[in-house]
Amino acid sequence: MELIIAGGVGEHGRNAFLVGGREVTFLVDCGKMAGMPQDPYPRLTEDQIGRMDAVFLTHSHGDHTGALPWLFKKGFSGRVIASRETLTQLPFPVKRPLALEGLCPMGKGHFQKLKLTWGRTGHCAGSVWYRFEEGDRAILFSGDYIEETKVYACDPIRGQTANLAILDCAYGPDDRPYALSCDRLIQRTECLLSKHALLLFPVPKYGRGLEILALFSAGRAQVSCFGDDLFLENLAKQREGGFWYKPAQICRSVTPYNGEGEGIVFVSDPQLKSSCARKIADHILSLGGIGVMTGSLEEGSFSEELVNRGLMEEWRYPVHQNLGQYERLVGQNRFSRAIPYHSEAITSEQKIEF
Repeated sequence: MELIIAGGVGEHGRNAFLVGGREVTFLVDCGKMAGMPQDPYPRLTEDQIGRMDAVFLTHSHGDHTGALPWLFKKGFSGRVIASRETLTQLPFPVKRPLALEGLCPMGKGHFQKLKLTWGRTGHCAGSVWYRFEEGDRAILFSGDYIEETKVYACDPIRGQTANLAILDCAYGPDDRPYALSCDRLIQRTECLLSKHALLLFPVPKYGRGLEILALFSAGRAQVSCFGDDLFLENLAKQREGGFWYKPAQICRSVTPYNGEGEGIVFVSDPQLKSSCARKIADHILSLGGIGVMTGSLEEGSFSEELVNRGLMEEWRYPVHQNLGQYERLVGQNRFSRAIPYHSEAITSEQKIEF
């Protein structure tokens, strides 16, 4: 088998990995690089795209799926395979979707001559890892992976064998433990509330926002919480429970934001791109509030502008692995070779035969 890294290694974004086997050629993820309008798409030729039988998605975030419309325009005619939750979350229609749960019930199955195993990654509802096997060759993709979570379920990758593994290492050498990052976020949130009374938390449409709400529910920050429609919809799903969630419900009350001057406001738009999100942000700032960014800033975004103006602070909530966690994961499995992805600090050759 052969792996061509079309994006995602040595950079944060544009995740796309082309795997060519004897019988099946497939792509894992098809992300778009944010903040790079001159070169945002995976490094794939039209010939490579035309030979693909399928695209397997690990989850719905734009750095893993945003280039799918481009891929179809370039001639892709295969299947798009992902969890039902991921397919539902996509902001655009896809041709010939195939739900992973039907293809591989109970986490195992086949696509053509390809043997599949998959599990949950803890990153968001619908996020999965994959192990692909063809003949005597196997490759594993962790997707965006985190075992220490409060809301989302993870099926730990243990005892897996593969000739090659592509593993989440987004935080690189930053070795801060999960608990320490959580404590720092709680402490800083309490400090900012005492100074500003009103905080804006821009979060992804799916994933980290509910984790942060659960953290505050268990912590000491007893304050009113507000959310936009999508945030409230996601919270309702979590409270209903189901396959993608841990059993414990989030108890904190969250109501729609109607211009209140005190509390924490969750907006499901991390870079504040939409006019609605900007309007909420401007209102909060006009009342003396301040923003808190818990993920990565996109170059040229309104969130980046607010950080540069001193109107938003950066305090990470962990939803990926660091280098130490990556190395432990390697040690808990049997991989002939492992490659860390999602980090600008770590690079690799583009073409690997295994």
